Amino acid sequence: MGVIEDWEFPWMRPVLRTEPMSESELVRQQGGWVFAGSIANSILGFAFWALAAHLFTSTAVGTAGALVSLSSLATSIGILGLDNGLVRFAARVDRPRALMWQVLLVGGVLSAIVGLALSTTVLHLSNDAEADKAFAVLVALSVALTTSQTCFQITDGSILAARKSEYLAYRAVAYGLVKIALVFALAGAGVVGLFGSYTLPLLAITIVSFFLVQRVWPARNEKGVPTRFRELASLSAGNWIHGLMYSLPSRLGPSILLIFVGASPVAYFFIALQLAEVLNYVPESVSKSLFAHGSIRDYLPSSLTSSMRRLLLAILVPMVALGVVLAQIGMTIVGGTTYGNHGLALQLFLLATLPKAGIQLYKAQFNVDRRPMALIVMGSALGLSTLAFLVVGLVLRVNPDWLPLAWILGGILALGVGWSLSRRRLPIQPEPQVSRG
Repeated sequence: MGVIEDWEFPWMRPVLRTEPMSESELVRQQGGWVFAGSIANSILGFAFWALAAHLFTSTAVGTAGALVSLSSLATSIGILGLDNGLVRFAARVDRPRALMWQVLLVGGVLSAIVGLALSTTVLHLSNDAEADKAFAVLVALSVALTTSQTCFQITDGSILAARKSEYLAYRAVAYGLVKIALVFALAGAGVVGLFGSYTLPLLAITIVSFFLVQRVWPARNEKGVPTRFRELASLSAGNWIHGLMYSLPSRLGPSILLIFVGASPVAYFFIALQLAEVLNYVPESVSKSLFAHGSIRDYLPSSLTSSMRRLLLAILVPMVALGVVLAQIGMTIVGGTTYGNHGLALQLFLLATLPKAGIQLYKAQFNVDRRPMALIVMGSALGLSTLAFLVVGLVLRVNPDWLPLAWILGGILALGVGWSLSRRRLPIQPEPQVSRG
């Protein structure tokens, strides 16, 4: 007898299977698509920044890299965690598309305001003469990038909640290819050309995504339950603060270095951070898939989480070891001999991905359990401790190549906090179930 998949979404064509897919298989399948999108984004991102390192000056790369990181920070602030709230509630509400538009409006407007404030401040404080001449254009691009990233993440959430993660992979490939093509076309335009090459393709693809989500969510789900926007507030706020604190070191770190040590060291630091980021995509993909799966089931079994933890260790430990050995070669391939001399920074960033893997699994658990305070405490422990270690390093005038050690120490501390919180798991009241009659 066949088994119908995708029954949770009556507006989508169901898939008939000869036997049921286990929970682990479902999580791995959707996580695989999320990872495919992330790895495509990462590989094409490497290609983009490698080309940037050869086509533009280190000053332009450093300034553009700092603005990209700053825009990501503004996104983390402006999105308010609503993308995660959307994942948790979208499958259960009677008007999922209306809910998504509400989330887009709130997140998009706030992100634009924050992006404007942050980019104006950092560019004003920097000592880059080229950036000063193109101040208004760079600020406008920063606002466009921040708003686009926010809308991109929210539409990501709606697609992930519908378990159609293959669309995420297609979008990532399209974005990566377009920005690589554009970086050649704008190679002679300095920092404006580089930053524009990164921003404009994302803006265009985000607009297209508004039409894409209509394929996965109806205007009205007759079997859904009424959900008001404020019902997302508690969990979304927890995710917002967690995401903000979690991202502070990586998003704010390059800007701090830009102010204190200049643009060239930031270029090496930023490229190493981007190279190591590919490994963080592995646990992030599994975490997102666990979250979406647990949101549909309204429960996340500890046995499933343990299974995913063992899978991550089996994948990440060999990859980190190989990356540490080949760090100098990788940096040289990306940026040339000058970048290769800073392989130590990449080695440390790679080691920092191991504790972050455990943190991502705890994030999925706390989301499904609807424990916003646990998210806040764990994210704050990571972000604030990492920044504290970074500031100590700057005050002591530590070689910038050693500064990623702050990411390792902060990750270990936050992992311990997450473990402690998970041991205090509290029972929750199940959400109203969608009628399946």
